[in-house]
Amino acid sequence: MQCPNGCLFPMEERKEEKVFHRNGGEPVIVSGLIIYVCSNCGQESMPLSSARIVENILTERLKPSGKFTAELYEVSSGCKF
Repeated sequence: MQCPNGCLFPMEERKEEKVFHRNGGEPVIVSGLIIYVCSNCGQESMPLSSARIVENILTERLKPSGKFTAELYEVSSGCKF
């Protein structure tokens, strides 16, 4: 697969775990997704098969692979020494 940004190198296929959010803002982990990544610019592209998996999980036709449990951190307004 070629990069949509026009980079000369072919995109690399990876299996990744991503966090998506349902309509209510609930984070959902989806693992084992095939994602294509450009080694030159970092652009990611998701094939239709992975997009269908995400759609089925977000519409609750499939179960997610786990719960998102990371703490929510806020960006500080500045460093104080």
